[in-house]
Amino acid sequence: MATSRQPFSVPGVILFSLGDLSYEVDLSQRMIEELPESRVGERTVLAWERTKEKRLRSVIVRSLPPPSSRDQEELNRMRARLREEARLATYLQHPRIARTCGPYEVQGVLYVVSDSVEGTSVNTLINYAHMRNAPFSPAFCMYVGAEVASTLHYAHTCKDESGSPLGIIHRDVNPARLYMGPEGEIILTDFARARSLLPGRVATTLPRPHGDVAYCSPEALLCEETDPRSDLFALGLVLLELASLRHLYSTGKARSEDLEKALTPKVKEQVLDATMTAMEADLPAHAEDCILRAATFDPEDVKEITAPLPPPLRSIIRRLLQRKPEDRYPSAAALEADLRAGLATLGASYGAKEALEEGRNSRDGAIMNRRVIGPTSENELPPVIEGEEDIITERGGTN
Repeated sequence: MATSRQPFSVPGVILFSLGDLSYEVDLSQRMIEELPESRVGERTVLAWERTKEKRLRSVIVRSLPPPSSRDQEELNRMRARLREEARLATYLQHPRIARTCGPYEVQGVLYVVSDSVEGTSVNTLINYAHMRNAPFSPAFCMYVGAEVASTLHYAHTCKDESGSPLGIIHRDVNPARLYMGPEGEIILTDFARARSLLPGRVATTLPRPHGDVAYCSPEALLCEETDPRSDLFALGLVLLELASLRHLYSTGKARSEDLEKALTPKVKEQVLDATMTAMEADLPAHAEDCILRAATFDPEDVKEITAPLPPPLRSIIRRLLQRKPEDRYPSAAALEADLRAGLATLGASYGAKEALEEGRNSRDGAIMNRRVIGPTSENELPPVIEGEEDIITERGGTN
């Protein structure tokens, strides 16, 4: 039987209990572990799963308040979406996917509990690389890419009890959703924004990008139809950043006015519609720049930004970053095969152990470099786009 201790009126230790298990907030860490409530009262907090005797593990608890007259339509939609996310998670039983359990309804409050992933986010690894001004090795990039591609293939091909495809698209593959675990394993987190064919799923209110817009595919940014190959484009952006510390959507020295002049009337109208949708959906301010860049980059831009990379990583990333989905890899499995083959051409074995060591060396080098150059202000840190999601997933899990 589930019980609760007034979770929304008292900043208590126990959020709720399920049988012998309770979920406890560590009040000494609360200020850095909890995000402010959303407009409809959604909360995300790092907590402990525990028995009466001891704490068992760190988890992330997301909750929504009981239905009320306050923003009732939006709250009901979000509660339905949270239930859908938990239901979808029952099919995603994979050692490299962070688990989500629930939903649990206690005194009208809806909860889901997710793994708090141990290890270092790829977002943090990229920060280390920027601090050292030293990208990761091609072997590291191909290892990370192959591991993520393997996990994406599992998700993309997942089926329900009757054997029907679930049609899962993650839609939020970005550095803050990828973790290197304590043994060098690569873990994919947060299917909260996933699209699926689950019966009774919540319809999307707007045809808009989902997840971090800086890592969305062109079709997602321009409000076109997406499919599993959209996840592969996002992974290509992550691998490009790991390998070169550059981003395809960065306008560099190009001015927005010049990019806009290159648009055909048809594409210009599409960009305008996508920008208006981004504003209606309250997406971050940089969404407009990402949309414009997604509409204007061409094959020559991809060739230029990947030119310094060695083969076979160069050709793999170039294929991933094709504008048209049909020009990319047909599946995550095909991508994984090429990445594994690329690793094999290097001669020396490279796996989880070597990746973990390279990650640690990057961290240590970043720390040493910072000591040498002196204190760095926040404004001088590498230009990594961060949002609320990163605040939570930097500690592991989902937002």
